[in-house]
Parts: sequence; structure tokens; C-alpha cells
Amino acid sequence: MFKITLFISIALLFFTGCFTLSPELEPLDTKVIPLEWKNKIDSNAVENNAQKQLILEDFIQNELLKKVVALAIQNNKDLKIALLNIESVRATYRIAKADNFPHVNINSGATNTRNINSSNGSTISRNYFANIGASYEIDLFGKIKSLNESALQSYLSTQFAANTTKVSLIAQTITAWMTLAAHREQLKLSLETVENLKKAYELTQKRFNAGVVSKADVLGAYALLKNAQINVISYTTLVEQDKNAVELLIAQPLSEELLPKEFNDYENWLMVPKAGISSSVLLTRPDIKEAEYHLKAKNANIGAARAAFFPSISLTANTGIASKSLSSLFDGGAQSVWSFSPHITIPIFNAGQNRANLDYSYAQRDIAIAQYEKVIQIAFREVSDALAIRATINKQIEKQKELVDAIFKSYEISLNSYKIGMGSYLNVLISQRSLYIAQQTLIEKYQEDLNNRVSLYSALGGSENVENAKEIKDK
Repeated sequence: MFKITLFISIALLFFTGCFTLSPELEPLDTKVIPLEWKNKIDSNAVENNAQKQLILEDFIQNELLKKVVALAIQNNKDLKIALLNIESVRATYRIAKADNFPHVNINSGATNTRNINSSNGSTISRNYFANIGASYEIDLFGKIKSLNESALQSYLSTQFAANTTKVSLIAQTITAWMTLAAHREQLKLSLETVENLKKAYELTQKRFNAGVVSKADVLGAYALLKNAQINVISYTTLVEQDKNAVELLIAQPLSEELLPKEFNDYENWLMVPKAGISSSVLLTRPDIKEAEYHLKAKNANIGAARAAFFPSISLTANTGIASKSLSSLFDGGAQSVWSFSPHITIPIFNAGQNRANLDYSYAQRDIAIAQYEKVIQIAFREVSDALAIRATINKQIEKQKELVDAIFKSYEISLNSYKIGMGSYLNVLISQRSLYIAQQTLIEKYQEDLNNRVSLYSALGGSENVENAKEIKDK
């Protein structure tokens, strides 16, 4: 048995690490990803290519928002499912890797036989045995190695898929919380508008009772007040729905202490990502890395499909002891037994099955290449779109503020003129409505600025890794 085991060990050392029939992947076409962004909004950042994705703790500067995001990472069910998928695929990789080593088994048993002898009598014979066996498939053409490589790349792909899930969860949580903040601000504005319109309506009613204005002025003031009250109801509903959205992400009730406050300070909630870095940073985005490792897994399957055209060699060896009686099985009265069975399988005819499997592997690899390139192009578009907004959003906010100031002054003039009987109430109504719409739009622009920062953070890939994803280094 020692010689047989030695033979198998030598074969293992000789053939382990042999070549595979997997083709080399072609370098990525430089046309797939441009060399630079279309919009460079930060000239100083061009000189600082060391900066890549923002660290989450630096990106989120609002302490309440940090706590909400931490709860989402801790409790969210989608992220937990992604982590469990990693564990599942890691186990699959370990199963595939086990084929690199001999399989050893210990067997023991007994055989009892009753036979008829020549004198028409019966005899009973008993045999007892205990043996150890080993089997090993020599990976002469790299089939096992290719399958093992495919399992490893699938595992790594799943790990980056979990990273993608985490970045997406962070972006969704931030966006949901900021939407809640914006709607709370809109509700606050609507409540203030209702109070102002109540005063205006009461003033108009008094002037009507004094015979100064017509009934039309009273009805106009009343209609504008009711419209503002409807807006209060609408934003109250939206705020509750926003709370539900955040609670779904953090998987627990949203306490009063974690509600957004001081929306006017929104500029300090999130850091603005630098936009002048090299476009090659996209290649580190987790969804792109996921597609890359998926491609490598499909490419490794080609090696396994190619190896199926060549002979496969398996070695099986058994050694042990046997005895007529159980009592003498281990006391020196037993006889040693052994067997050694090399086995070779040469494919001759299988109706084109191997060729079809190879063609399928090539087609899957080509699909993975196209998917990989498409993911890169989508990522570049996402960044470009975000940068296009980033390039003008500050100007939009500045002009919207100027518009609010201008309409507010117009409203004050028309209201004061109306109070002293110099202007019509129609001008007051028009100015009031225009002011309310302009203020609403300004809040929406603030929200757009925040959403754009989140879009840049996630489009550039974030910097998040799942905490319990263990990287396998021993390939």
C-alpha cells in the first residue's frame, strides 16, 4: 500500500499545477471606456488623481444621516441575502477545490456464505476485512483546474455583487432620508403659506364688509387659501410615506430623534465628490468587477470543455487485511490484500456532445464580454450624467434664489399697494402664487443638489466592502 500511495502522491505532485486549455482573454477595447470625462467641474481635482471613491464616513457629514445609514447596513434584508449568497458560492468553490486532492475512504465489513459441498452437505464460510482506499483523477489536460478556476471566479463575482448591493443600499437610504427632509421642508413652507393666506383672507373679508373690495377678491383669497391647505394635506401624506420608505430600508421604526432637521443647512450634509479624476477609476466599481469575474468564470469553462476532448485518467488503489475470523483480523493472523486500478477514458463518439458543450462555452464567454463592456458603458454614462448636472446645479440654485427674492419683493409691493387701495387684489393673488411656486422649486433644487452628490458617490463606485466577505487568496 505504501508503494501505491507513493505512486499516487508522485502523480499528484507531477500533474498539479499543469496547464489549462482556457484561452487568454483579450485586453479591453480602449473605445469601450473614454480616457476622460466630458465635464471637468473641478480643475484642482485633475491634479489629484490619487483620490478615487469617497470613504463613506467622509462623504456623509450629517450625524443623524450617519446613524440612519448604519442602521440600514446592520438590518437591511437585501444586504443579508447578498451575504448569504456569498456563503453559498464560497461553499461551491470549496466543493470544486476538493477535486484537486485524492479521495480516501476506510471500509470494513464481513461476508457470510452458505454453500453446498460435493456430499450434498452445507458449509458456512465467513470472511472479515478492513481496508483503506484512495482514488484520484489525474488532471492531465487541466479540466479540474479550469472548473476550480471557474468556481473561484464565480465566488469573487458574487462577493463584488454584495459590494454593489451595499453601495446601492447606502445610496437608497441617503436618498430616501433626504426626500423625507425635502418633503418636511415643503410641508413647513405650506403651513407658513396657509397662515399668511389666512391673514390675507381675513383682511379681504374685512375690506369687503366695508364695501372697499368686491366679492371676487374674497373668493380669490378663499380659493388660494384652500389650495394651500390641500398642499398641506398632500405633503403630510408624502412625509408619512417617506418615513415608511426609510423604515423599510433600516428594517425598524424611524425614531423622532433621527428625523431630518434644519434643511437650510443641507449644503453641509454631504461632501461633493471630486470630478477631475481619471475615468479608469470606473474599472474598480463593484458591479464592473462583478462582471469582470463573471467573464473570467465563463472563460475558464472553455478550458474544461476543451479538456473533454482528451482522455481522462483515474487512479484507484485499495489495501487492507482479511481474515476468516473476526478475532484474528487484527492480531497477525490476517492476510494483506490490495488492488490497484488505473482507469483511462478516451472519448470516441458522443454524437457531437463535446463540440456542442464547447460551442456553448464560447457563446457564454462572448455574452459575458458584451455584458462586461455594457456595464462599463452604463457606468460611464451615469457618471457623465451626474457631472452634467453638477456643472450647472449651483448656477440653477443661485438663479432660483434670485427669482424668489424678486417675486417676494413684487409680492410685498402688490400687497402694500392693495392695503392702501392703490392696486388690485388680482396682482396680490398672482404674486402670492408665483412666490409659493418659486419657493417650492428652490427646495426641489436643493434636493436635486443632494441627489446629484449621491449619484456621483454611487456612480464612482463608492468604497464599501461587505464586512464578512472573506477573500480567498490561495488559488
